[in-house]
Amino acid sequence: MDRLQEYCKDTVTVASREQTRLEVLNGPEDGREFVIEADTIRIGRDDTNDFRVRLDHSVSRTHAQITRDEHGIYRLEDLGSKFGSSVNEAKLNGPVKLNSGDVISIGNTELVFRLCDAPDR
Repeated sequence: MDRLQEYCKDTVTVASREQTRLEVLNGPEDGREFVIEADTIRIGRDDTNDFRVRLDHSVSRTHAQITRDEHGIYRLEDLGSKFGSSVNEAKLNGPVKLNSGDVISIGNTELVFRLCDAPDR
């Protein structure tokens, strides 16, 4: 399987506005979307991650995770990645609450967090 086929098998083609999701804003996988359905998702290059960023080699194997608590609040946490993670250009020093429209940077990839029909801040 070549790199493009492998990338495409993990791509969500269309996400509705009723779904909480990540959208790749900038980076090698620009335009890709991922619907967040679980309470915890891991992001990284490794196949064991829920959202795999395969084409950006500055993303760690297991880079970060997003968790949703019992109140429906989403938080991003860096998992000890080599280059770190940031939200809206602020480097993470611990878990950070996510709001709709927040820009998450991991490696050379920027993701936009979109919360179910919520307006961006």
